[in-house]
Amino acid sequence: MLLRVLCATVVETGPFGYDHQPVNKVPFIVFVLACVEIAGLIKLGQAVGGGPLLGEILLSGVLGLILLQITGRSALKNIAMNVFVGRLSLHTLLRHDLSLLLAGILLILPGLFSDAFALYLIARYLYEGPRREKPGSSQQRDGPIDIDYQVHDEEPRK
Repeated sequence: MLLRVLCATVVETGPFGYDHQPVNKVPFIVFVLACVEIAGLIKLGQAVGGGPLLGEILLSGVLGLILLQITGRSALKNIAMNVFVGRLSLHTLLRHDLSLLLAGILLILPGLFSDAFALYLIARYLYEGPRREKPGSSQQRDGPIDIDYQVHDEEPRK
């Protein structure tokens, strides 16, 4: 009996007497990615110089702002419409609506790896072309709706 109580205490509070909280790894991953981006910028600056590096940072930032202005509102409008209609899927978000929005945000951030991933997202979007519905898909289409109906006449009132 005493062993059960001790085991339950160790399981509930941990072996050292304190509660185990799940560690949120997102801040650590963001920190590591930022360090990798800074190291890449330093190495590029050593290889090509400060002027071209500053030009790359400014050019990618301007391209990111332009991309956000062009696609930002339409992407958010499409996402809101799909949520309202109830046909939102992760595949649709990542392939069409969110990819250019994410690419614009990544281009604004200074760094080589974020710019490379943003260019990958843009190239993938351009390669796939505009969104097309497959025949027989379950998505709703605009246009007339054909239905069968019957008229039930009531007896005239007196």
